[in-house]
Amino acid sequence: MTLKSYNYELCILQRLETITHLFLRCNFAKACWASIGISVITSRPLVQIFNLIKGKLAVPFFMEIIILMSWSIWTTRNDWLFDNMDLSVETCRRKFISEFSLVMLRAKPSSVPAMSAWIESLISSR
Repeated sequence: MTLKSYNYELCILQRLETITHLFLRCNFAKACWASIGISVITSRPLVQIFNLIKGKLAVPFFMEIIILMSWSIWTTRNDWLFDNMDLSVETCRRKFISEFSLVMLRAKPSSVPAMSAWIESLISSR
């Protein structure tokens, strides 16, 4: 598909829209991650960034958190881009919390207490 521009529309610096920039390096993405207590050096390669996030989270369900925050960033961006909805970090955070709560419904019963404690600490930190 040929587009007029391949720059990331949310980025005030008009950087090329790459996976790493969209989900980790853009200021909006960084603010979304920070809203759940995660900040990492994003100049590293993608795998190293995810390993840093894994280490900072120190929970067995780190992959669910990474996937759900990436999904929340993606859907918040799409709501802004395609539906003219207001763009905010708080909207992204609310989406993340909502999606995480749904994942907990399908989680192994043995994982639910740790997941509940983690999300409750996130909610109460605001």
